[in-house]
Amino acid sequence: MKKSRIAGLFGVIGDVFNPLIPAFLTAGIASGFAILLIQIFPAIETHRRAYAIYSVLILINKSFTPYMTTFVGFYTCKRLGSPNPILGAMLGMITGLSEIEVLASILNLSKILYKGAGGVTAAFVGAVLVTKLEIRIHRWMPKSIGGIITPLLTLFLIVVPYILVIMPFAGFLSDLLCKGLEALGSFESFSIKILLGFLCAAAFLPINIFGLQHGIIALYPIQLEKYGYITLYPVFAMAGAGQVGTGFAVALIAKRAHNTAFSHVSLSATIPGMMGVAAPLLYGVTLSCPKAFLASCIGAGVGGAFMMTVGVVSTGWGPSGLLAVPMMTGGTGSATMSMMFYIAGWAISVITGFFVTLALVRPKTLSSSLA
Repeated sequence: MKKSRIAGLFGVIGDVFNPLIPAFLTAGIASGFAILLIQIFPAIETHRRAYAIYSVLILINKSFTPYMTTFVGFYTCKRLGSPNPILGAMLGMITGLSEIEVLASILNLSKILYKGAGGVTAAFVGAVLVTKLEIRIHRWMPKSIGGIITPLLTLFLIVVPYILVIMPFAGFLSDLLCKGLEALGSFESFSIKILLGFLCAAAFLPINIFGLQHGIIALYPIQLEKYGYITLYPVFAMAGAGQVGTGFAVALIAKRAHNTAFSHVSLSATIPGMMGVAAPLLYGVTLSCPKAFLASCIGAGVGGAFMMTVGVVSTGWGPSGLLAVPMMTGGTGSATMSMMFYIAGWAISVITGFFVTLALVRPKTLSSSLA
């Protein structure tokens, strides 16, 4: 059965952003440690060693964060089969150049057109159009001049509508999405925060099963680019923590059921799970036992409710386990307190997932047939 267009789009988004995860993770951790150093040394300029380390961390962060649109443009064109994916990178780079504001001033479009308008959303859409147009031009362009004329003509035809239409429209959509994400975390009601946090975290594992997580993950760089932090990533990160608790419980229950092989599989899968690699637990353990999967969702939900109420935000995204701790330096209070809140929320999800699994899953359900 063919995938739906929406599922196909999410698949493309995943293929574009997955290669960027190491960069998001590295830049986010560097930013997190830099923020932590500022907390430890308020007058950091007077501490030479600390200031040198801080400067290196900022360099690492700035080597990627300001150029996200460039990388997104490149990988989008590459994923879609462009002969010259560098054209997508060039279009993405144009998005963040100061000359955009000069052009906006000349055309009296400063209210809707500005440097960085649309961000990664604009770069993604623009790269899709660049690829489609380049492939069409390549079909009828003589090979003798195609290597020079095709990329030049493609970019020339795209750049004006990209700047005047795609960037402002994508900027409007990005602002709308970011305000929506902000609104989810801005409710004053304690009970609403608990409910939203629970539902968001508990639903993330089912969303992963259907491959729709990339639609949510695509919002992270948009918010990071606009504000410098991500609000819902700490909440969604609890989905992996709930699975870790369930993994430990399933290993224990399987051992009691004398299913040693499945116990070893479950225990082995929890190790990468603690580091934020959820696939081994999801597809190798919890999905084979519906009650265990439900327990992991409940564990995730309880941790997500905690994260929403304490208001932790992150400076990056990537693997959602303990490796994410240095990125959890935003939100209310100090950077150290924010990281401690994240660790507490992670532990709450693990413990809840563990005990709910013990309550729901009976040893007889983990028969040797699961091994």
